Amino acid sequence: MTDTLRALLLVLFLAHLVGFAMLGVRRRQWYYLALVTTFGLLCAAFATALFAPEAQAGGLALHRLLRFAAWAAAAVSLSWTLLRVLGRRRPG
Repeated sequence: MTDTLRALLLVLFLAHLVGFAMLGVRRRQWYYLALVTTFGLLCAAFATALFAPEAQAGGLALHRLLRFAAWAAAAVSLSWTLLRVLGRRRPG
């Protein structure tokens, strides 16, 4: 992946992070915490890959560890979203 693509993705993830953080504060719903965590970890991963690609933790590249954490947060976020959508569709 080129640095240009990393920078563009970082800007995209930052925009999502700010947007979902604002929605979460405005609507005061815990649901947005999973989204903010996911995009925060993605921002950290891509910023680390751009500005400190040699940073390591436990013998692994830090940006990879952050990306793995973002995958886990995304799984929680997607599950939470699915439960919300299914909850709205049920009558009663």
